[in-house]
Amino acid sequence: MAYEGLFEELPKGSLSDIIVKRITDALISGELKPGDKIPTETEFSENLGVGRNAVREAIKVLVAFGVLEIRRAKGTYVVDDYSDKLLDPLIYGLILSERNMDELLDVKLGLAVATTYLAQKHATEECLIKLHELCDEFRAVMLDPNSTEEQCYEAAVAFNVYMSEGGGNRMLSHLDLTVHKITEFTCHAAIRKSREIGEPWMLPDTYQRQVEVIESRDPMRVGPLADELMDVWRNLPVEEAGE
Repeated sequence: MAYEGLFEELPKGSLSDIIVKRITDALISGELKPGDKIPTETEFSENLGVGRNAVREAIKVLVAFGVLEIRRAKGTYVVDDYSDKLLDPLIYGLILSERNMDELLDVKLGLAVATTYLAQKHATEECLIKLHELCDEFRAVMLDPNSTEEQCYEAAVAFNVYMSEGGGNRMLSHLDLTVHKITEFTCHAAIRKSREIGEPWMLPDTYQRQVEVIESRDPMRVGPLADELMDVWRNLPVEEAGE
């Protein structure tokens, strides 16, 4: 393999960052493919005219992100399978970004739409039965005056985890569950407020309708469901939990 793109003249900037981008660009263009062995530190260093430390740092970054893997006595290779670590840079960006409530709800809604649509396509009858059971369990704990907010939250999480995994897309599921974790405070606030106003069935009702939309296998029902979800989220003062 010639590695023409990898060894082009380097622009100005952080050498390790440039090498990371160079390898990433090679993956996007197809010059490097899953399972390919990448050049050695010495080859990078000699062809680019940089120190081996810069190359080593770039490789460490891509190994940490799950893009490359080091195989003892063999070299460094592009991974040949999806890893949850591949989403870490995006996830850290979400975690560290300013928590704008409108944007968080938009992201949460977009993922809800995507997971619902995929679940319509891939959910088995066994999966649908389980979703109904988890929905009923959430309703029961929400309507139980002796249950705690944490118990309600755990029941909501159980539903959302299974719902997210039902779409059959590991990458989307990982991102969806991370966003749910980041917006945990909104779920707690919605549970608390719906019980305070005497409407503890509000959230279980939306979960039930989500299951019904999946069960219908009708993609035209996903849009109206998204509007309903957003109305519920916005009608409950979830902003208070982030203060």
